[in-house]
Amino acid sequence: MNSLAQLPSGARAVVAALPHSHGLAKRLIALGLTPGAEVCVLQNRGRGALIVEVHGARLALGRGQAERVAVGPSGESMPAAPCPTED
Repeated sequence: MNSLAQLPSGARAVVAALPHSHGLAKRLIALGLTPGAEVCVLQNRGRGALIVEVHGARLALGRGQAERVAVGPSGESMPAAPCPTED
């Protein structure tokens, strides 16, 4: 299973698990990053913050936060179009 920080710009994935840290998990849930939510990576330059889209909202996550979010492949039966990127 990959972390959100490992996905390239344009990738889609589904949130599989959140960190065990209660405070961080609570913050991510408040932002809409819940298990089962589809995320689209808009910008990942390999260092620094990532910009992702979830439930139609754009979020900036620090790399350390994104590394602690486990993701799996998107559950769609047909491949989705790549996400638009901001790179």
